[in-house]
Amino acid sequence: MALAARADVAQQVFSQYQDALMEVQVVELQSQHKSSFGSGFYVAPELVVTNYHVISSYLDSPESYQLIAKMGETLAPVEVLAVDVVNDLALLKAPEHKGLLFSLAEKLPEQGEAVFSLGNPHGLGMVVVPGTYNGLKQQSFYPRLHVTGSLNSGMSGGPSVNAAGDVVGVNVATRGNQVAFVVPLAQVAALIGVASETAPANSEFTGLVRQQLLENQQNMLAPILASDWLMKALGRGQVPETIAPFMTCWGHTNTSQTANELRSARASCALQEQIFLSRDFYTGSIEMQFEWLDGSALPLLKFNHHYAQKIANSRAENRATAKDVTEFSCHSDVVQLNERATRVVYCVRGYKAYSGLYDVVYVAATVSRQQQGFISRFSLSGVNKENADALTRKFMEAVVWQ
Repeated sequence: MALAARADVAQQVFSQYQDALMEVQVVELQSQHKSSFGSGFYVAPELVVTNYHVISSYLDSPESYQLIAKMGETLAPVEVLAVDVVNDLALLKAPEHKGLLFSLAEKLPEQGEAVFSLGNPHGLGMVVVPGTYNGLKQQSFYPRLHVTGSLNSGMSGGPSVNAAGDVVGVNVATRGNQVAFVVPLAQVAALIGVASETAPANSEFTGLVRQQLLENQQNMLAPILASDWLMKALGRGQVPETIAPFMTCWGHTNTSQTANELRSARASCALQEQIFLSRDFYTGSIEMQFEWLDGSALPLLKFNHHYAQKIANSRAENRATAKDVTEFSCHSDVVQLNERATRVVYCVRGYKAYSGLYDVVYVAATVSRQQQGFISRFSLSGVNKENADALTRKFMEAVVWQ
């Protein structure tokens, strides 16, 4: 579509649907000032779609905040009807809108077609941003559409539409440099389909979110546990070449022969996205790291110092606070892995609001020999005990000194 044609379509979409857009505000009760905001859009006379992360602080502390819809100069309270924390979606009950409503598209655009993202960037008022649909994001467990367009803070929760004005997804994130991501219409339709007509009590959402997190980690870990990992060598270590199609892997080797230098070969695989629970609490991540170390050119004490530091640097990959999780409880022991003495450390912390969910960190380090070492580690966030134990067993059997 030519630039002039895109501009005409953008103007038409905006003029037709601007009354069906709103700014969703989270207002602090004591000061009566908004603490955060995003966008939302009507899909039925009293139903508004937005992002979970836009309204999460209200659900987290309803005694401190209220939810307000700003439509033009009109302010009105809104209620939360349903959430999909895994896909970062929320459905609100808002004052009745009698004008034109947004409709969901029947299908996603073809790759390369024009899309138009609407929202309220930086609280400056509603705008429409032309862009291009580039297909589903690759190597992603959480479905996202990749869109070229300038999404900015405040546009979260607004719709991305096709040239006919039909919704293809919900704005959710940007990586800058004209790279943006949108939750697909299928997930939006599913949330609308399960919403009740009356708003649940705020206390009920904790149980709903917990169940969604439990189902999500089961769906994520089941294929990893069921698959036969293709293994490869990393120094004298044996590591997986691939874990799952939705995990991205990198490698780096330090091959310099400089005197007194610690040589290393590293590989890591990780899920690129996490689930937003609050500003300070993320979950739903998996990361695995492997490192082969050769310090034969170093004095023994210096190698041991570097090796100990490498082991000590292991940590959970998700953000959480003392309000969200317990302290880590760790167990350490020396075990035989492939007939090689290996120090294993296993740490677990529990979720305070979501019982049965945990963050796990596992580290295994061979007892150094000839100033060589092999360190393997993984971290999981938001998993149940059964899946954490199953992945630990699989990891310990597969990832060993050769």
